Amino acid sequence: MSNLSDDEEIKQLFIDESLEALQRSERLLLDAEEGRPRADLLDVLFRDFHTIKGTSALLGYDKIASVGHAAEDLMSKLRDKSIEARPHHFARMVDVIDTLRVMIENTRDQNSEGATDVTALVKLLRDDLERGNAPPPEAAPLAPAPAAPAVATPAPPKAFEPVASEPAPPAAPAAAAAAAATAPAPAPDAHDKHEHGPGEHEAEKAAAAKGEQSDGTVRVNVAVLDKLMNLMGELVLARNQMVQSTRALRDQTAQAAAQRLSLVTSDLQEQIMKTRMQPVARVFEKIPRMVRDLCQQTGKKITPEIDGTTTEIDKALVEAIRDPVMHIIRNAVDHGMEPPEERVKKGKSATGKISVRAVHEGSTVSIEIRDDGRGIDPVKVKGIAVKKGVISQAEADAMSEREAINLIFRPGFSTAEKVTSISGRGVGMDVVRTHVERSGGQVELESALGKGTTIRLKMPLTLAIIPALLVREAGQRFAIPQANLIELVYLDEEDSKQAIEYVRGAPIYRLRGEILPLVRLAPLLRKSSPTQREGVNIVVVAIGQRRYGLVVESIQDTEEIVIKPLSSQLKRLGCYAGATVLGDGNVALILDVAGIATMAGIDVSGNAATRDLAAQAVTLEGQQSMLVFKAGADAACALPVSMVARLETVERAKIELVGGNEVLQYRGHIMPVLRPESVLPIGQGAESDDGLQRMIVFDFGSPVGLAVNAIVDVTDVDASKAAKSELPHVLGTAVCFGKTTMLVDVFGLVRQLAPAALDGAKAKQARRPRVLLADEVDAMRAALAGWLRSSGVDVVELSSDAAVKELRSDSG
Repeated sequence: MSNLSDDEEIKQLFIDESLEALQRSERLLLDAEEGRPRADLLDVLFRDFHTIKGTSALLGYDKIASVGHAAEDLMSKLRDKSIEARPHHFARMVDVIDTLRVMIENTRDQNSEGATDVTALVKLLRDDLERGNAPPPEAAPLAPAPAAPAVATPAPPKAFEPVASEPAPPAAPAAAAAAAATAPAPAPDAHDKHEHGPGEHEAEKAAAAKGEQSDGTVRVNVAVLDKLMNLMGELVLARNQMVQSTRALRDQTAQAAAQRLSLVTSDLQEQIMKTRMQPVARVFEKIPRMVRDLCQQTGKKITPEIDGTTTEIDKALVEAIRDPVMHIIRNAVDHGMEPPEERVKKGKSATGKISVRAVHEGSTVSIEIRDDGRGIDPVKVKGIAVKKGVISQAEADAMSEREAINLIFRPGFSTAEKVTSISGRGVGMDVVRTHVERSGGQVELESALGKGTTIRLKMPLTLAIIPALLVREAGQRFAIPQANLIELVYLDEEDSKQAIEYVRGAPIYRLRGEILPLVRLAPLLRKSSPTQREGVNIVVVAIGQRRYGLVVESIQDTEEIVIKPLSSQLKRLGCYAGATVLGDGNVALILDVAGIATMAGIDVSGNAATRDLAAQAVTLEGQQSMLVFKAGADAACALPVSMVARLETVERAKIELVGGNEVLQYRGHIMPVLRPESVLPIGQGAESDDGLQRMIVFDFGSPVGLAVNAIVDVTDVDASKAAKSELPHVLGTAVCFGKTTMLVDVFGLVRQLAPAALDGAKAKQARRPRVLLADEVDAMRAALAGWLRSSGVDVVELSSDAAVKELRSDSG
């Protein structure tokens, strides 16, 4: 073997450039197959095989060189039109690319070409050369090379099958590609002739591998970038300590120097982060070939459309999303897309479409995978889930369509009717969600039956240095990644007694109509918590679309933190994602919100959890303030006062009937009017003589009215003594003012009669104003923040230097 093979940098350059060249050639062949041939197709194929042959020969990789040489010889004859380009020639090039890729990856992973036998492939290429323009014989199938890990090696596509007679069928895309490619292709000049073998320009290229490339870039070892990132992390920690130390000083010179250091550090951090960024094309580039191969296995026709390939993401995250994206594509082809004949019957095009798109959204990258297939049938999904014991029939009956669709993320769940080489083993979307969330991302799913499915992966730009919220509990500080943070809620001592309820001893809080499980951090971490609290601080966190509230002693500040790995003892706990050094030099543990939910026994899967809590509310502990009212045939009913927004009396004539539903124009909204007797067994009541309608109004982001006969009064109910009820939307019964009274499940009632109203809570949150509050004086900043939050404004508190950084990024 040549001595050049001992130079690891030259060897790595050969591997990187060769794999890039093969990927480029494969993409051009696939484009040609789909009827989009590039005019210089033959030139590109010739140059790529020529370069691979020459450099591999210098490095002593004889089998790679032999395949590259044979392919180069054939492409040379096609390029100078000595042989007419035909579909079977391009099918052969697909085999060449697969074989070369396997051997080149072997040199990377095993330091050798491996055991691949290339004799048969080289012979077929030489036969094509000797045969010239004569039609090929009946083709014997070529034994495929061992498949690369990420790409299977299928049979050649139909458009590339060898033809049995002249002329070639004009409908074959590859034949059109060949004709288009050969029409402008120039004859090779003497310098480019392949006969010179491993010529001087390959040696010059290899010798110059350690220097700068001609396009002004330079290759840098990944280990160097990792080291730079580690040093950058240490610099950020030192910056945080310096800024915090100078805040206590009155020396304006020191403060100005610290602020300048902070700005320079932020700029340097941004530039170093850019060196680690890679285009998501590194993930997307394999999609066209995979879709093509899967279509051959399933008999389906699908066109992949890819957009946003220049969108960049951290190198570590590129690797993290590769498998989830590929799995989603496989699911879309196997489960989502209909066969051509089925699509035609539905009035669709016989050829389906899978769109993959990447786009920056603030500090995240959103990867959207959309298909126009059959969509997900919620009824079918619920049936399978019940059959497999994933949920009970009662749970299935109470589920909304969105909740049913999200069942596909349950472990072991699969809608495949039989196990195939593509899917059906029950190792599916739960693994996708786990991998994405482990990297700090989120998965969102939308599906419309008969129209298609959209899955979005929302990933952070980086995992090394992240913004976090600092909280204190049991005398210690903890960091919560802002990627998981939704909002902050503060309840004073009096409000907390009314608003926090208990289900089987577990606290819950109704946030704009949504039941939010609460976790008290100190007991979970087996730490003693303060016995006296002036109020309750709730940090609302999310894992994908799933939410819960983390109750902490106090909320402190936001800070950019550097993630440090945990010791093996702490890793086993599951509630910590890492550690960081704060600006004052102390260490804070970074909380893993998913791990905390698991430890607390909270089902945050986004389906049955909230309904179960509502259904079990008959076991609420302690005194609950209830509003008692009469409805239907003057039946006594009650509901929690904490859910009531307003009590109204309106003219009954103003209630309109639209599409069979009653609505009222109310404070700029079209408010649905619900009647409890429509779902509760309380009889039908007569209209009042005064022409007025009493109404209890709830605010779920948009108002919802409950039409009642009369408001009785407010009373405290010992919920632990309430009798259990099996009636739908009845939490139980209790004695109020001497009468047996139904405790109404408002959340369940609204979910059944006006489910769209519950989506208003999210819309309202999105409309809330957001203020960036910057001040060096912590006390002043905190006071202003408290006043703004009490006025319904979302506040982001930052010191002035951090605010400058954020404003600069926003303006960019």
